[in-house]
Amino acid sequence: MQDFLEFRHLPSLFKASWQAAVLILLVLGAQLILGRRLNARWRYGLWLLVLIRLSLPWTVPSPVSLFNCLRFAGGAALTGRGQAAPGVETRAAAPAPASVPEARAGEGPGLEPAPAAAPLGASVSRLLWLWSAGAFLLALCLALTHYRIWKRVTRCRALVNAPVLNLLEDCKQLMGVRTPVTLVETGAVESPSLFGFVRPRLLLPAGLAASFSLEELRYVFLHELGHLKRHDIPTGWVMTALQILHWFNPLVWWGFHRMRADRELACDALALSYAKEEENRSYGRTIIKLLEGFGCSAWAPSLAGTVENKNQMKERIEMIASFKKTNRGPAVAIVLFAGLGLLTLTDARNVAEADGAAGSPPAQPSGGGQSPPGIVATSPEVGASEVDPAQTEITVTFNCDMSGGFSWTGGGPDFPPSPEGRKAAWREDHRTCVLPVKLEAGRYYRLGINSTSYRNFRSAAGTPATPSAICFTTRGASEELKRQMRPPNIIATSPRVGDTEVSPALAEITVTFDQDMGGGFSWTGGGPDYPPSPEGAKTQWRDPRTCVLPVKLEAARYYRVGINSTSFQNFGNAHGVAARPSALYFTTQGASEELKLKARKPEVVSLNPPNDGQNVRPGLTELRVTFNVPMGGGFSWTGGGPEFPDTPEGKRAYWTEDGKTCVLPVQLKPGWTYQLGLNSPWHVNFQSAGGVPLDPVAYTFKTAEK
Repeated sequence: MQDFLEFRHLPSLFKASWQAAVLILLVLGAQLILGRRLNARWRYGLWLLVLIRLSLPWTVPSPVSLFNCLRFAGGAALTGRGQAAPGVETRAAAPAPASVPEARAGEGPGLEPAPAAAPLGASVSRLLWLWSAGAFLLALCLALTHYRIWKRVTRCRALVNAPVLNLLEDCKQLMGVRTPVTLVETGAVESPSLFGFVRPRLLLPAGLAASFSLEELRYVFLHELGHLKRHDIPTGWVMTALQILHWFNPLVWWGFHRMRADRELACDALALSYAKEEENRSYGRTIIKLLEGFGCSAWAPSLAGTVENKNQMKERIEMIASFKKTNRGPAVAIVLFAGLGLLTLTDARNVAEADGAAGSPPAQPSGGGQSPPGIVATSPEVGASEVDPAQTEITVTFNCDMSGGFSWTGGGPDFPPSPEGRKAAWREDHRTCVLPVKLEAGRYYRLGINSTSYRNFRSAAGTPATPSAICFTTRGASEELKRQMRPPNIIATSPRVGDTEVSPALAEITVTFDQDMGGGFSWTGGGPDYPPSPEGAKTQWRDPRTCVLPVKLEAARYYRVGINSTSFQNFGNAHGVAARPSALYFTTQGASEELKLKARKPEVVSLNPPNDGQNVRPGLTELRVTFNVPMGGGFSWTGGGPEFPDTPEGKRAYWTEDGKTCVLPVQLKPGWTYQLGLNSPWHVNFQSAGGVPLDPVAYTFKTAEK
């Protein structure tokens, strides 16, 4: 539960809070600019957007979201840099070991940050306790306030003044209110107030019924029944619950203060809509008389009073004096409401926008730019099954100097805890990061190295490392725990990979794995080759091993759907180990031979220097690989360490104009054996123009002594 609150609840809560703060400022700005062109009902209605945003644990990414321009990584402050800017997955060389899988998208951080952000990250538990204490104290205070009012009100007898009761019934009939309302005169309130909503009571201050005329009481009843008709008490409870959750945000307090003020204006407008136009002044004088002779309502979630804020009286009187029974400016208000909703009830798109959804993530970019740092070693090794539980450190070593930040990601019981007071740190070589741990015998552990949301493992040049993960078991682990480390394999697809005569009437694409899966999915791809889904149809799991993607196919078409990718890894087993990226490609009946060729698997037709070549000239400045079909423009030159050839500074891999030959600039050493790969189980960016990946190829050669 603590893991959930620290790594799931708090980041989501803080994100919702700051985004709602932006929305509050926008609502206040819109009200200021539009002024009286926005009637009282719509002024209040805009605040409902704030309630919705504060209530949502997550929002849907959208290209029109305002937060595309205001990027803050919710919860990223708990990783090594304190704030993880989203990284762009480059399709350039990814020199990481093939055995290191990526962290699943959406995982939160699992430990405190580097020293640069130690005060924040090291106090995650303190933040949780501080938030819990504040929320508890505010909830306790409001609960006691409600209880005191309830206790006093329930002891009071209902008013039995027949003319007053008849007037109340007349007002209910006029407003179409059918809920039974008990009229009570009590000293528990200083202003007429509606109390409760299951069995509502209309509370009058002691002596008010005798000192007000029936006409004045009529205005009071219309106002309080307006609260009942508008469901202001249930809304008040929602506001209170959200204010407890977001007690730390001063803009939420100010926003709810303004919302209650606008609630009174909206209620005045509703009451006046049931009165005659010449009664506006009489209604206003009644409000002033209440203020002069009595007081303001207490602040309680169960109360909605006629006079709640003396400072608001000028604004209310001006609105009452100018009120007319017209539906002023509904078009402007509707457009404003919809526009603010689209801008602020959606979230910024990021590089993992389509994770876990049956949709089309953005097309993967081609190779170029700085290569991401490659992992050359981990301790323990990935997949190790007999790790000594006395081991006190987990390390990861990269093939280049790093920036000093880190994102050890994960959570729950599989994430190894750190000894109290110990923090992750970098060794002096700036390439090896050390995570202090306390391991137990007979356990399975898994921790991520970066993830889709947290990318603070970055090179000195700022390029994030490709998300990966270390999983292992300690001595004494059962065979079942050891099996958790095995990546799930695909055992069947429908249609089959490479089929060329698929019926366009096929309504589902399925993939079946060899073990129970975690319930997430990453159907990846994009563009015209990605099959659309019928409207309203959603991806679902037929059973724990078979995932179903609803589709609408057309005849004579080529289609390609990815199953995981370098950045999208939600097809994972029940223990978090991701399936290797792969693709399902096919053509439907009636496809031309040219389209069928798109489903052809690419093959290497030549390598320069040749594979297993000996006495290669050390002065050679380029490695070249040529394929039998035009390629898609991405590349995965894989490997790492001293066996991977250095790339001259400022140079990068590129493709020749025919799209069949990829060139990697290199600096070779004499008398050196080089080992690298073209694609790997986890890096498959060497793909044909149709998106068909190259099967991994091991490439080795040795240079001459001179």
